[in-house]
Amino acid sequence: MKIFSIILIFLLSACAGGFSMNEPESEYYTDPDAFFEDLMVQMHYNDQQRALIEYGKQFLGAPYVYGGSSPEQGFDCSGFTQYIFAKSLHYRLPRSARQQNQVGKPVRYNDLQPGDLVFFDLSGRLSHVGIYLGAGKFFHASTGRKKIIIA
Repeated sequence: MKIFSIILIFLLSACAGGFSMNEPESEYYTDPDAFFEDLMVQMHYNDQQRALIEYGKQFLGAPYVYGGSSPEQGFDCSGFTQYIFAKSLHYRLPRSARQQNQVGKPVRYNDLQPGDLVFFDLSGRLSHVGIYLGAGKFFHASTGRKKIIIA
């Protein structure tokens, strides 16, 4: 298992259960501590996965800002993934989703591991990235919700 493996998902319908940028608030977003407590037990994270996810969860609700890459500015999707990997694992990802897609190796949806980057084609080109948490959920900077959410 490589924490830096990457999957390219070209159709949103390929996600288990589907995904919509305008989906209602997740029940987990309203009680993230309970969600993460359950997830930690369920997923048996290794040290790198735990560090990445523990660090990232503090930014739930942080504002979405196009071009943003820090808590002070807010985050866009690739700014969020770049920041979380740098601060939690000291791993430098490129800045854009398309550049981040060039790092690591593709994996199948069924082989996703917590900490993997998931990519989406939302507009005829690769344009969105998030961090897979396990159990079919991921962190991302939502343009629809204008903040960091779990989807």
